[in-house]
Amino acid sequence: MLATSLPAILTLPRSEQSAALRALRCALPPTATPEAWNSRFGPTSLFAAWTASSLMRGLHRSNAELLRPLLARPGFRVIEIGGGDGALWRDALPPDALPPDAQGELLLIDPVAEVGELVRASLPEGVSLRFRQARLEEVDPGSLPPADAFVASLVLHHIAGADRAQRQAHGLSGPGKLEALQTLAGCLRPGGFGLVNEADIHCDIELAPGEPLLEERLIDSYVRRCAPSLLQDAARRPDADADLRARWEAVCLHWCLEQVDLANAPLADRDVYELDVPRWRALFRRAGLAVQAEQFTDPQNLFRQYLLTPSEPR
Repeated sequence: MLATSLPAILTLPRSEQSAALRALRCALPPTATPEAWNSRFGPTSLFAAWTASSLMRGLHRSNAELLRPLLARPGFRVIEIGGGDGALWRDALPPDALPPDAQGELLLIDPVAEVGELVRASLPEGVSLRFRQARLEEVDPGSLPPADAFVASLVLHHIAGADRAQRQAHGLSGPGKLEALQTLAGCLRPGGFGLVNEADIHCDIELAPGEPLLEERLIDSYVRRCAPSLLQDAARRPDADADLRARWEAVCLHWCLEQVDLANAPLADRDVYELDVPRWRALFRRAGLAVQAEQFTDPQNLFRQYLLTPSEPR
């Protein structure tokens, strides 16, 4: 039902889509118990289905192309923020994609203990892992070792607010995206670079709960661009079995359509605080990072990859 009803809804005028989406969700039969983000891993989880999607495979492969030359250099160090289920290393950078004598270190920062073991099991033999169980915004900037690269894929949007001052103006404490980026920029060695992947959509804290523009932007990102790609995978991917196709449809429902409910959630309860491309560029400049290259990594123009270097030579 979802595969036929959602495309029909997206042909309606935008002003009618919100009500039609609510009606569709009420009409859909119940699915298996939904998973919260990062609550379950393993081959049968929704997270595994998400990382197997064309959206995420394109993102990981694009990151891998930029990382491979670095990983061929002995003694490299990469800092990765948010490891997911290790797909970058397992699927995009498997051992046979790197020199057989590749030697280096990955410092992984993630709040979920299980992620450390998943990434460790995905690393090539010559790459050692240092795991720090924490959120990036909890990390002392001076505690990170010098690194040749950092990777932050779809994690910075979980930090509300462009900076600490904006958070305080909206009743929130702690650092914002700017301070997190400054922490990462400060650890880069001379010649080092950063990779950031984020969606091109603006839904940060200056858009208040219940504001129609916030709902419109969440629909645009999750329903108009993300969900159709997942449904296309379910309909056309020859490598997908019935179980994986069912999990992609569950992701569409629980992680895409239901995400629109957050437009009415209290500010601190939202889990996505995205910026569009011009706002990300401006924030990178403030953090002392220059955009050397950027591109979308999917045909839907949803996820933008930024290749960053320090604005001033180190």
